[in-house]
Amino acid sequence: MIILPFTAVILAHILGIITSVTDIKENKISNRLLLLFGITGIILTIAQYILKTNILWGAYFLNLTLVVVFSMVLYILHIWAAGDSKLLIVLGILLPANYCMLAGKIVPWSVLVVALSFIVSFIYLLAESVWLFITHRGTFSLKNVTKSSKQFFTAYVRNIIYISFALKLENFFAKDWFNEHSLAILGINISLILLISSFEFLKKFPVVAFIFVLSIALSVYTGEWFLSVSRLIYYLLVVIIMLLRIMISEYNYATIPTSEVKKGMILSSVTTVFMSKSRVKGLPGISREDMRSRLSAEEAEAVVRWSKTKNGLKEVQIVRKVPYAIFIFSGLLIYSVLWGLSI
Repeated sequence: MIILPFTAVILAHILGIITSVTDIKENKISNRLLLLFGITGIILTIAQYILKTNILWGAYFLNLTLVVVFSMVLYILHIWAAGDSKLLIVLGILLPANYCMLAGKIVPWSVLVVALSFIVSFIYLLAESVWLFITHRGTFSLKNVTKSSKQFFTAYVRNIIYISFALKLENFFAKDWFNEHSLAILGINISLILLISSFEFLKKFPVVAFIFVLSIALSVYTGEWFLSVSRLIYYLLVVIIMLLRIMISEYNYATIPTSEVKKGMILSSVTTVFMSKSRVKGLPGISREDMRSRLSAEEAEAVVRWSKTKNGLKEVQIVRKVPYAIFIFSGLLIYSVLWGLSI
């Protein structure tokens, strides 16, 4: 009954295409569409169980659990919107367990797809920022880095502590898998480097100190220390990624007429400061520039009304929209190609 898992794979990719288009064009992912594909995925999975299709049920439910955990964590931390999280969960329901088999070995495809999606999104933002830099629509300069060299060095040391600790954990709990899938681990760890700076609580000194102490303790226990040749690649990667993130951040905003502000947009924190003393009802609070600060329909209408007042602005700064559904689909597509080449 190979037709059932094959159908599930095709449907997963169709869902990825549809949600990518709607996220780009309409800034949303349809709940009805996700429900339809989710129910279809459940029916296909039950059918495979009844017909005793050769499925690694343990691997299937492990990946589904990882998908749910990743989705919830990224949503709770306001990195993804609810629609992106639900999309990943539906993909986890749809994709059959044989997707865990890569080159004859069981791998957590959900982890790799998430890692690939982060890498693709980073490459996209970098390419867009380079284009804006070439067309002189930004202010990026290495002076921005040298002026804050102390903060840059502090952030670098903090990132090194975290990635070194992660490498030790990976080596301790999954050394064989680590050695056999070095490229996959590299992708996962690049994603970790990208994510670390997104979590404010990880920047707090007590948290950094606690992880540092744990890392030292693990080094004493295992004999794995910081300065090994295999880790020099990661220490260099941290510097490169940090510099690239600074460049991307310079092009993180767009200026639009206030009359064009719509539901779902995220205003810059600077823009919302100008609104803080206004008496117009329904205005948003100070923006955190993440998913928590997406404008509701009422807030968007209030911003437009505010622009018509004496102290209102005719133009506002918004955080540039990144349609993440297409990156999730891109991560799935890349993994599917690797999976297809391995069978």
